[in-house]
Amino acid sequence: MRVCFYLPESCLPSAEKRARWQRDQSATLEQGGKIAAAQGWIYRTWMMLERIGCPVDLVHAMPEEGCVVALSGNLPASYRAPAGLFLVGVVADSLPHPAAHLHILQNAAHARRVPRGRFMPHWPQPGLVPRDKERGMIFERIAFFGTEVNLAAELRTATWLDTVKRDTGVTLEIRGAEHWHDYSEVDAAIAIRDFSGARQLHKPATKLYNAWLAGVPFIGGADSAYAAEGEAGVDYLVARSPQEVIAQLRRLKSDPDLRDKLAANGRRKSSSRNPEAITAMWRDLVEERIPVVAAARLRRTAWGNHCTDTVMRGVLMLDRILRS
Repeated sequence: MRVCFYLPESCLPSAEKRARWQRDQSATLEQGGKIAAAQGWIYRTWMMLERIGCPVDLVHAMPEEGCVVALSGNLPASYRAPAGLFLVGVVADSLPHPAAHLHILQNAAHARRVPRGRFMPHWPQPGLVPRDKERGMIFERIAFFGTEVNLAAELRTATWLDTVKRDTGVTLEIRGAEHWHDYSEVDAAIAIRDFSGARQLHKPATKLYNAWLAGVPFIGGADSAYAAEGEAGVDYLVARSPQEVIAQLRRLKSDPDLRDKLAANGRRKSSSRNPEAITAMWRDLVEERIPVVAAARLRRTAWGNHCTDTVMRGVLMLDRILRS
């Protein structure tokens, strides 16, 4: 059963971006939000599978039958799949679509509690440049790779930044989209959304993967994705307050062996979260898993599917209420 990927033409990446991705080079996001998610999850996945000869199609209109992978956010809330169509919904940062028969979730902890949920790692940053080995024992620059508003507000104040510089000799740099791939002059990465203790079930561990692949220590918050993918104290560090961030930076500054251990353990973990490994996971999904589940659904009666779908929509509503 051939699988297709649905991408509205309005979300198609520019010719330049498509060409750069084909060469495994970085490409600055043209737009954010739903369009960026569709390009990363739908176009890039289709491209990677097509590159290795996997039988997948890219379509710009929702089909009436077969199997289709679509970004949940690209479908109207009222959309219901025709009887002959098996819909795989990529949730990304959004909510599971009630019409999807299988949900792709970017957070392993969230996938465990969503019916018909399947975890799939988000793609790491394309064209990633690892830390320059010539930096050796230098530890003077940490960086947040992301949009500034997604870094905890306490870590963006001039007072806190001055305190970090004075107490640890380390400078925190916030890197814009054009530099998200470049870790060459970075000695550690940090990614903490807030200090509320929220599990952030809708967010992926991508920044952790990138740090592993780049060979730099990583300081994260209480995110469930980090805890599900990594091991605190072994391949990344956790900080639950601004004071703990400074304490962890002091540890890293004074302990080169700890920095080496975190980077080495992360490098080993990264072998299962690099583009090749994720492509293999997707290939297994579209060639083996989806056809089996889709065929099983087609064998059931319309009434049986309707009853199951109704129950699942209720469970998804409960998950939406309880998610934090």
